[in-house]
Amino acid sequence: MSGVAPEREGLAAVLAATERTLDPGDPERGGHVRVIGHGEISVALSVAELPDLVCKRMSGFADPGAAATYVELVEDYLARLTDAGVRVAPTQVLTVSRDGRPPVVYLVQPLLPHESLGNVLLHTADDATVRSAVRAALDVVARLARTSGTGSGDEVALDGQLSNWSFAADPLSAEPVLVDVGTPFVRRDGAHALDVELLLAPVPPGIRAYYRRKRLVEAYLDDYFVPRTVALDLLGNFHKEGAVARLPLGIAAVDEWLEGGDLPGPRERVSAEEVERYYRKDADLLALYLRLRRMDRFLRTRVLRRQYDYVLPGHVSR
Repeated sequence: MSGVAPEREGLAAVLAATERTLDPGDPERGGHVRVIGHGEISVALSVAELPDLVCKRMSGFADPGAAATYVELVEDYLARLTDAGVRVAPTQVLTVSRDGRPPVVYLVQPLLPHESLGNVLLHTADDATVRSAVRAALDVVARLARTSGTGSGDEVALDGQLSNWSFAADPLSAEPVLVDVGTPFVRRDGAHALDVELLLAPVPPGIRAYYRRKRLVEAYLDDYFVPRTVALDLLGNFHKEGAVARLPLGIAAVDEWLEGGDLPGPRERVSAEEVERYYRKDADLLALYLRLRRMDRFLRTRVLRRQYDYVLPGHVSR
C-alpha cells in the first residue's frame, strides 16, 4: 500500500469539491479525475489531489437518511470481516452532501500495486501463482462461510472474484487483501441487511417493478452465501477477463478446494461447460441491463433534460 491518507476533514473537502464539478456523463473531462473501474451503482475514481488513493463513488441514495444507513452498514460489515480474520484494505467511508440533490458516498482506500491485483495476475503470473491465488481467495470464502451465523446469528459473505483481491508475490505466503467492500453481504434472520432499493435505483423505471416482483436483487445477493456459487462466479470471470486459456487450472484449483474443505452447501465438481453457461447467462443479463441504462440516461438527459447521477462504462467486451 502506498501513500498516507489525508485527515478525514481534508479528504471530505477534496471529495466535495470533486463532486461539485463532476459530470457523470463525461467524468474525465478536464483531467481532474480518472476512471479506474465500474460497478453496478459505483465508479472507482483516481482524483488528482489524492494520487495515492482510490475513491469509489456510490450514488442512488434517495435521501440523507438512506446514505447514513448505508454508511453504518458498510462500517459494520468492515468490522465483521475484520473480526472474522479477513484482511481488508483500510477503508474510509464518507458522505458528501450536495445542494438540492441527494448525497453520494465515497469509499476511499489506499492505491494498491497494480501488479498485485488478481485480474492482473491472470495475465502476468505463472500457472502456479494463479492457482495459488484462486485457492487463497477461496480459502477466505470457506473460512467465512464456516464461521458465519455463529453467535449473533447474522450471516456474512463476500464476493470472491480475483479482481476483488490484492495478493502477495507468493499468494500462499500471506492472505490476500480484500478491496471490494461496497456491497455489504449481510443477512439477519434470513433477510438482507442492505436496502435492495439501492441496487434497484439504477434500474430503468419501466422494468424496476419487474425486478422487484421477481426478487432478482435478493437472488443475486443470495448467491454469495453459497461457497460453490462464489467459486463458479470466480471462474466465470476468467471469461470476462479474456483469460479462458487459464480456465482449466482454475477449475482444478476449485475442484481441489471443494473436495478438501468443510463447506456448507453443494460441493460437486465443476466443469468448463457449467462455467461457460453460468458466465454467459450473467453476461447476457448485464449486457441487456447496460443497454437499458444507456437508453434511460438518454431519455433523462436529452429528452427530459434531467440529471443522471450514474457513471456508465463505455463499450464492454464480454
